[in-house]
Amino acid sequence: MNEDTAAWEKFLYVLEWVLALQARYATNLRHSLVRISFHDQKALGDTYGAKVALQMLVDLATRLRQSLRKTDLVARDGTSIWVLIPFVTPESVLAKVAQMVEIAGDNGLDIVDRDLSVFSIPDAGLLEELSFTSAQNFLELIGEQKNVAMRWEGVLKRPD
Repeated sequence: MNEDTAAWEKFLYVLEWVLALQARYATNLRHSLVRISFHDQKALGDTYGAKVALQMLVDLATRLRQSLRKTDLVARDGTSIWVLIPFVTPESVLAKVAQMVEIAGDNGLDIVDRDLSVFSIPDAGLLEELSFTSAQNFLELIGEQKNVAMRWEGVLKRPD
């Protein structure tokens, strides 16, 4: 669990820096945020048991950290996993998303409904219009948006 806490703190620190950089300068440095949200904690707990479900989420975050590039930051916050991806092309971001979905399915979490949202960190002008005070607040702000890019329905079977 300590690795998860350290990864989350590192993620927020880097996101804070990226947001400050974008807000101060009109740069060509672009980042995308991907959120995999296993929003139904009850379904996770009922399917696997609370302790096992939590361990599966921790394992998924660890596996994503190991599988993705070192420049792709992965962190878990509750039942959501966030990935900060340096933006190259829309195709590269979508390929990364497909890789994440495959890893999540391989991890056994395909039995539970999950949403996947993809966000692009906006330019300085748009960031000024948003009212947020920290990276955590920014994630809460965009997380409240109903920008679910894809939804995968859980498989209707019990795990073996």
